[in-house]
Amino acid sequence: MTKFVQQKTLGLALGSGGWRGQAHIGVIKALTKAGIKINYIAGASAGALIGGAYAASQDIEYIEQAFRTQTTWQNMLKVFSDPILHSGLFKGKKVTQIFQELVGKHQIENLPIPFCAMASDLLSGKSIKIQSGDLAQAVRSSTCVPFVFEPVHDGEHLLIDGGTATPVPATAAKEMGADVVIAVCLYKNIFPIKAKKLGKMHIVIKTIQLMMYNLAKYGMTDANLVLWPELKESLRSAEPFSGFIGDQNSIAAGEKVVQENIEQIKALLS
Repeated sequence: MTKFVQQKTLGLALGSGGWRGQAHIGVIKALTKAGIKINYIAGASAGALIGGAYAASQDIEYIEQAFRTQTTWQNMLKVFSDPILHSGLFKGKKVTQIFQELVGKHQIENLPIPFCAMASDLLSGKSIKIQSGDLAQAVRSSTCVPFVFEPVHDGEHLLIDGGTATPVPATAAKEMGADVVIAVCLYKNIFPIKAKKLGKMHIVIKTIQLMMYNLAKYGMTDANLVLWPELKESLRSAEPFSGFIGDQNSIAAGEKVVQENIEQIKALLS
């Protein structure tokens, strides 16, 4: 068997998707097990959370263990323990604190793997690439779910969840310098919906998912390969936060989709 030699740089574009973002752990885990080096990471929302943690620690086993043991109702409540009733339900500063507890304090420009977090600016309507400054603050900005968390004031910007404008940041990964861009889209099974009747909250959630699903397809044109992990969906799993609790399938789904495409991935990088 010929030994695989990676000759091209790889950029990962890790997409948004709430609880589905745990599939990114499986993707990174399978790639590193196959001897593939990740040279650049661009992440939006959940993709920024996982991608930023790996860019800082380069220890996917540690990240996996943390998610398997720490995603409990008790810890989830910590995220929502700073209520505010002005521009969101919660301030969101706990996200910064919890992320720093996970990987420590880092400046993006000093990370061992170049990293970019995507956010959206409510004032200009533009998609913002965050490639410098405090890593935890960048992750907080990229995961700032509208209506749930207070927008992040950053100079002349008012930042919210990066997935609202760039659900899968393939172009950002390419612009970072990657020869090959692999995008990971987490929206494979969100449609069609089998239920004939939807509650008000599910209508809101599915409307947002519809927009993000189509934005994601538009934004992945710069990817050399798009991976679609096989994630189980239901109306209950559409809830943006409760899906984190007790999830045992997403990481495995991320690993599986890489394994199914490993020969094509190696061919792209050779």
